[in-house]
Amino acid sequence: MYPTEHFDEMQDTPIVFACVALYTILAIIFLLNLLVAQLNGAYQAVYADMVGYARLNRGNIICQTVPVISAYRWKSWLATLRLDERLEFNEGDVGLAGGFQVLEPANANPTNIDMIHRFGGSTSPAMQWPEEDARNDESDKFGRLEKVILRATRKMGGGKKGSKAGGSSSMGQSSSQSGEGTSRGSAGGSEDGN
Repeated sequence: MYPTEHFDEMQDTPIVFACVALYTILAIIFLLNLLVAQLNGAYQAVYADMVGYARLNRGNIICQTVPVISAYRWKSWLATLRLDERLEFNEGDVGLAGGFQVLEPANANPTNIDMIHRFGGSTSPAMQWPEEDARNDESDKFGRLEKVILRATRKMGGGKKGSKAGGSSSMGQSSSQSGEGTSRGSAGGSEDGN
């Protein structure tokens, strides 16, 4: 588009040549960044579809394989899963049946409040459950403050797991009391593993 005769004139004036060179460099950098951003967006969309298609394919393989398995082999495999055994939440704290126990470090998901409410007495449905105390005492305020501090440290640490070393705060002490392992059940129970 630009006449070639004017290139010589542009090279003779250094200010015009510097402006054109700077504009060309900035345009190339901008277009390369735009290309990288488009490729990144396209890859994220393709990756989400790829994971979905992989799960659908795996489900299709399972649905095709299950009818071929004999009833004896299926029952023996179900027996090896031991789904009728109750899962142990903590030591001596037997929970629900129908799940798999997964052990994790006690400091992986620190919790200060036990999400499982325990009440003494009979388990008869006819007996009334005791009412919970809904008071706002100092320990409740302290618990909220600990949650805020924990959230802030996670944000500052960039969400890295294992970046927090030991520590001597009350959060570290209360989470280490739950022992080395906790369990999660697929049949119900709490989400935080307590």
